[in-house]
Amino acid sequence: MKYQSGNRRDFIAKFALAAVAVGAGGVRSFAFDASKKTTSGKSLHIGWITDIRHGYIKDATQRLSAFMEAVSKRKLDFILQGGDFCHPTAEAKPFVALWEQFKGDRYHVLGNHDMDLGTKDQVMALWGMKDKYYSFDKGGFHFVVLDCNYMLKDDKYVDFANSNYYVDRNNRDLVSPEQIEWLKTDLEATDKQTIIISHQALDEIWDGFAVPNRHLVRKVIDDANNRTDLQKVIACFCGHHHLDDHSYINKVHYFQMNSASYYYVGTGFGSDGDKAAYQDPLYAFVTIDPAGEITIEGKQSHFKSPTPADTKYPNAPRLSASITSRKEQFIKKSL
Repeated sequence: MKYQSGNRRDFIAKFALAAVAVGAGGVRSFAFDASKKTTSGKSLHIGWITDIRHGYIKDATQRLSAFMEAVSKRKLDFILQGGDFCHPTAEAKPFVALWEQFKGDRYHVLGNHDMDLGTKDQVMALWGMKDKYYSFDKGGFHFVVLDCNYMLKDDKYVDFANSNYYVDRNNRDLVSPEQIEWLKTDLEATDKQTIIISHQALDEIWDGFAVPNRHLVRKVIDDANNRTDLQKVIACFCGHHHLDDHSYINKVHYFQMNSASYYYVGTGFGSDGDKAAYQDPLYAFVTIDPAGEITIEGKQSHFKSPTPADTKYPNAPRLSASITSRKEQFIKKSL
C-alpha cells in the first residue's frame, strides 16, 4: 500500500508545481456528457465495515468474523474499516489479527471511540497505520482518508486521547486547519476522480452531530470541483452516526454507512443495556464504476427485542438495522 501522507513535507514539495499548474487554470465549465459511456478503466470493488466497537460490544469478534468470511468469497481491491474499531489494548490484538487475515490491501479510519482508552499514536501502532490522514490511488480513482478527531481547547486543535473529547459538541469532531490545507493541495495534485472517507459526517444530518467545521471541508471540495473541467470529488463516505442515509450536495454524493453492531439509544431504551443491537452484523460491498456509477450492496437485518419502537424511543422511526442497497450516478471523467 502506497500512502500519500498528510504528515510528510516531501509530499507538499513533490506536488507543489502540480498545484500551481492546476490553480493557474482558472474556472472553466464542465466538459462532461453523462450520456456517454466510457470503457476506460475497471470497476473497483471494496469491502466496507464500520463502528464494530470491540471492547464495548460483546459479540464484536463474531461480527467481524462474519465480514471476513464474506470478504473471503469475493475478489476485492481492498477492504476498509470506517473507525470505532477497537481500543489500543492487549485484548484487541486477536481482533486486529482477524482483520489482517485479508491478504490484500487494508485501510483504517480513526474513529472517536478508538481513543477511549489510549492515544492516536497507540491506536495507529496497533493497526500498523502510518498517518492520521492520508490519500492513496487505486485503479483509476483517488481516495482521501480524513481524521476528524480533534477538539478545540484554548484556541488549539488537540488530538482526541483517553476519552478527553466529551466537551461541547461545537468544539469536537473537528478537522484541523493544517489538514484542510493539506486536502487542498492533495486534491490539486491529482487528476483522478476522488472519494473522501471520514469517520464523522461532512453532510447535514438530523442528529446534529456532523463535523462542526464541515463547511470549510465542503468549500475545498466545491472549489476543487469548480476549478477545472473535472468533477474531482464524486463522493464522501462516513460512519459514526450509525445511520443508513444518502444525500446529494453540489453534485457530490454523501453516504451514511450504518454501524456493524448497534444504535445507541440510552438507558431504558435498549435491548442490550443502552444499545439497540442489530440481530446480524452489517457491512457493505461498494463498486465504483468509471462509467459513472456507485453501487452499494448492503445488508438487511432487524433490531433485537425489545426494539426501539417497542421501548418507544423518540427517534425510532428514523432508525434502521440495515445498509440500503442502492445505485447512484456521478459525473464521470470525460474521455
